[in-house]
Amino acid sequence: MKTQGVFLLGLILLFSAAASHADVAGGVIVVGCPLPLTASYGQNGMRGLTLAAEEINESGGVRIQGKKLPIQLVILDTGDLNPTVSEAEAMEKVESLITGKKADVLIGGPARSEYGLAAMDVIAKHDVVHIVTTGCYTPKWNKVKYLSDPKKYRRSFRMSGNIAWYIEEMKGLLAMLKKQYGFKKMFILIQDVLMCRDAAEIVRKVAIADGWEVVGQEAAPTETTDFREALKKCKKTGAQVLFLWTYSPNSAKIFEQWRRMEIPALPMGFVEAAEDPAFWKRTKGSCAYSVITLSEAGVTPSDVTRLSRDFYNAYENRWGVPPRATGSAASYEAVYLLKDAIERADSLKPDKLVPALEKTDLPVVRGRLRFDKTHQCVFGYNPTDSILGNWAQWQDGKRVTIWPPAAKTGELKMPPWLQWFWLKTR
Repeated sequence: MKTQGVFLLGLILLFSAAASHADVAGGVIVVGCPLPLTASYGQNGMRGLTLAAEEINESGGVRIQGKKLPIQLVILDTGDLNPTVSEAEAMEKVESLITGKKADVLIGGPARSEYGLAAMDVIAKHDVVHIVTTGCYTPKWNKVKYLSDPKKYRRSFRMSGNIAWYIEEMKGLLAMLKKQYGFKKMFILIQDVLMCRDAAEIVRKVAIADGWEVVGQEAAPTETTDFREALKKCKKTGAQVLFLWTYSPNSAKIFEQWRRMEIPALPMGFVEAAEDPAFWKRTKGSCAYSVITLSEAGVTPSDVTRLSRDFYNAYENRWGVPPRATGSAASYEAVYLLKDAIERADSLKPDKLVPALEKTDLPVVRGRLRFDKTHQCVFGYNPTDSILGNWAQWQDGKRVTIWPPAAKTGELKMPPWLQWFWLKTR
């Protein structure tokens, strides 16, 4: 869906939903959705939320106090992933959904971690529940901020990812590479921004602790389009894994140059642009064999749960494209979570809704949804007791999930030039 269409739908939903709490009695549940609509994360969230709300409304709505009420989404562009939008501006928009649009519940972002932390204080000022489904991956959300005052932040819940868990998933994937292929050398290439530098340090420590040798590291400015020197260094070191962490729009160039130079290292990591189902076409297939995290099980065709493939097909039918990644499945699940919690609480009041959310035990697209004592959804490797992530490899124009094992839709493949180089030098 084009950005223009995203804005149009957002505006339609925004202006058609000038509702108040009194409207619940008149027959509507108002869900405020703060999202960075000009960014892919926000668009993913908008699509997932819209699809779920449409499905629920078509099936009769949410049962509460003897009535069946429809869900009304109020989607507002926070702009929080735009570097020119200040924290104060983004928080003003979040608060306007509560005070101006009278939302009963908030679902969505902000996606930027710093702004997500700030939003917890906005929520603490108001009698409304907030469910984070898009971005805001910082471990500080639950391990620092929430635990600093659980009573104050009790109305905040997080269903989106957590870097702490994604690092654990990465450890498992690296352990498989070491055991199955004998790989042991890693070269790290990142975007030169604070978040990526901090992340690279975590990756370095984790890899070394697990017996990997980090043979080199480079940080490229966001505007970089020529990565050849860094790739030459990677080849010279004998690295078997090229670990990437970048949100730069120029990251396609990494794969194009990696492929042209036949660098004998498997590229893997956190590459926002490579999540996109259109990335194969954009790189003319140069991204083949690269392994990237899509964050959420179910955004590739799979049978993690009985709901996974149904979600994938419904999403593709509704939007004309497959689910992209971050925020797509979590946002979809959150609307069903809200329905479930409201019906169990038989109320929209936070003092009843919060305990119901805390007791959540629900099969969803990504596995089994439950929350821990910090209001973070529980991640793991078993879909019968946790939420699963998704590491996928680009193969023949498609994103094929190769990790975790319970979500696999195919086997890992190696570039032919890497196989030859690896056998020669092993």
